Amino acid sequence: MASGKHPMDRALDALMSYELRRLNNHLPKKKRRLSELNELTDPTIEAVDGSLLLLKTVDLQELAKIVPKEYWDRVQLPFVIMRRTDLGRSIFTVVGGRFEELTVQKILGNTTDGFHELYKHREQTFLYRPEVTELVMKLPSLIVIGFGVSTELADYVPRRD
Repeated sequence: MASGKHPMDRALDALMSYELRRLNNHLPKKKRRLSELNELTDPTIEAVDGSLLLLKTVDLQELAKIVPKEYWDRVQLPFVIMRRTDLGRSIFTVVGGRFEELTVQKILGNTTDGFHELYKHREQTFLYRPEVTELVMKLPSLIVIGFGVSTELADYVPRRD
């Protein structure tokens, strides 16, 4: 066995990977910048399955109050909040870069740091179910929930320096 895994383990890994991809077909195929979405009359984003995610203008306007205009080009939407089964019960992470993580923390009121203080935020953000519920209640059309474990996220999450 070249890979060191038993054939049944490889088969189970392949099945699990397939099911997680199928379960996450509603995630965005590609994210779009807040600045770009604010210019559209009907802001939408295509999902992996080809359906359209409609982002409500009122939610974009609320987010624009939180994010200073000079940073609108840096925030990518929608926010993908990943349920991380490998980390334990009810633990979620923000998929994306530091701008998305800081923005989520600001929406939740967990930080008063400005975007110019982004260098302070080097640790990955972990969210718990009540925080995710609060996010969805505040900006429902800008939040997409996904499911996965660390190996399935390897190609979706940028590396931290």
